[in-house]
Amino acid sequence: MPFVDAAEPVEKEAQASAQTKISPSGEPEDKAVLLDVLSRFESELREQLKNALAELKQRIEQGPPFQLEERQKRIVRLEILLNDPDADLPEQYRRVVEAYRVELDYAKTIDAYRALLKTDGNERLVDFLSIGRLALYYQTLNGRESGIWLNDSRRWQRLSGEGNEAITQGLRTARKLEPPQLIELPLPGPRKP
Repeated sequence: MPFVDAAEPVEKEAQASAQTKISPSGEPEDKAVLLDVLSRFESELREQLKNALAELKQRIEQGPPFQLEERQKRIVRLEILLNDPDADLPEQYRRVVEAYRVELDYAKTIDAYRALLKTDGNERLVDFLSIGRLALYYQTLNGRESGIWLNDSRRWQRLSGEGNEAITQGLRTARKLEPPQLIELPLPGPRKP
């Protein structure tokens, strides 16, 4: 994760400070130095968590728009948590890591869901088929029209009639109405560097 590398300078300083002289009672002679290091470490870790969340938010905005409302709400909840000065640091860390795990899980799942498709100022209820982060499709409820999300141009492209049958089969498989099987689906073109 991106925020792990930034902790190294603070970690080295903490190790150096840990070598402070210890009094016979077992207490560090320079508690102020240790407290200062710990305070800066916490501050830097909180900042790194915010950076990690900003990166995750950007990836969501730039990726295929599947389950977008749910994913955006998760980011908003995390932003509120990370901006709360009284929030527990371990809880903040756990929740950010959990959000990354959820996004990683999307990369290896096939999902079917019903939601509104917004195109050219129109909204209509359609079925969506998400193949990991690789491809996102829609199909009208009557099964007559299907499309694929072109991430590079950030738009939907309508598919030919052949694509409809494959999308229907993919939706049925994702909903576990049919056993898993090999389905030939059209894929978006290669990504631009």
